[in-house]
Amino acid sequence: MTLASRMRRWRERRRDARAQREACLEDTTSLPDLIERLGVRFAAKASRHDVEITLDVDPALEGDLVGPFRSLAAALDVLLAGAIEHASGSALLQVDVVDDEPGMQRLHVAVCLPGVPGACGALAPACTTARTLVERAGGVFHVQGDGGLRAIAELAFIVPPRPPHVDVVALRARLGGERALHEVIVALADALAADVGKLDAMLATGDALAARRWLHRVAGALGMAEATGLAAMGLRLEQALAVQPVADLELAVRRFAMDATRALAWLRESPADMPLV
Repeated sequence: MTLASRMRRWRERRRDARAQREACLEDTTSLPDLIERLGVRFAAKASRHDVEITLDVDPALEGDLVGPFRSLAAALDVLLAGAIEHASGSALLQVDVVDDEPGMQRLHVAVCLPGVPGACGALAPACTTARTLVERAGGVFHVQGDGGLRAIAELAFIVPPRPPHVDVVALRARLGGERALHEVIVALADALAADVGKLDAMLATGDALAARRWLHRVAGALGMAEATGLAAMGLRLEQALAVQPVADLELAVRRFAMDATRALAWLRESPADMPLV
């Protein structure tokens, strides 16, 4: 090896070490933060190997999940390092919500190498390490290979409960008293009772028009109740369904329905003098 080659490799190692220090993964506390740090951590290495790392995130993903991010970070660290070494021009980091229940989301976080037939064998040591990390955190690790590689970390995360942005005192004052407030609650209850029971069947048919109408009705009732943030989310989902299939947004719609039901519960149970913000 020539002196120039040695110096080049030394500089590359220095850049990688600096990137690892600047993008330390051990204290990451959220998935968006983890993804950002991984991007910084591997940017130089990916550039040297002419590899483009792309990101595909499920729109139903909650942004403030709580869970085993340190274990996930360590698993993705070793998988991405190996993926860049063996990629054929591109690698994909994919985040899918595969189960969405009250208070919990189960994720598939996958590192994918499309079009690399020998990827499973080449990344076998990295997958073994990642499997150990994921299973220690209570998760499941999957490896799929069909002309490439898809290494999947399956982990459950907690969704912190959040009260809807509803100010009951201000709402009561604007409406003029308890009677009007009761009418708003009844309107929201009627919209939910009439439609939530039909949600499964509606989503199963993939009827985007019916789903958009449902979202519009419930968002309107939430707007009447001054749950403006949640109402805006419903309208955004309604707009998204104009261009995306129902299957792509099913979990997001279910989450919205759950949050709308929660908003009604807070309205019914809130003390007369307590604003919910």
